[in-house]
Amino acid sequence: MRMELANATGKEKSRILEEFIAATGYHEKSAIRVLNHQPAPTSRQVRQRRPLYDEAARSAMIVLWEASDRVCGKCLKALLPVLLPALERNGHLKLEEEIRHKTLSMSAATIDRLLRMPRHSSRAKKPRIVPEPKRQIKMRTFAD
Repeated sequence: MRMELANATGKEKSRILEEFIAATGYHEKSAIRVLNHQPAPTSRQVRQRRPLYDEAARSAMIVLWEASDRVCGKCLKALLPVLLPALERNGHLKLEEEIRHKTLSMSAATIDRLLRMPRHSSRAKKPRIVPEPKRQIKMRTFAD
């Protein structure tokens, strides 16, 4: 109706306005405001702050996740204080102090979020097992 109203002459504009008021029940001034108002284009929200955890922290978390036999984020969060020093002591992982602090301070939800891509890419599709037809399965009955 906005396009019609913009291209209409004086009498047509009043007719369009009356139809709009009858259909919506708006007051005349409110209807004029609604029809003359151009909707703002919706834009994506731009993230203002930089991510807290960089690729180094993510790759360290992947190594820890693999070493813990791919447990969930909550279990991995509980294992981190024990697992991280053990891997560093045995030479499997060497982290800078900043990355080590970031890794130990991650929440379980953040761990799950960082491991989303490796978790989904590592899942192998299981082959579908098709059962045999029932007529081939021998059933023992007491009538025999």
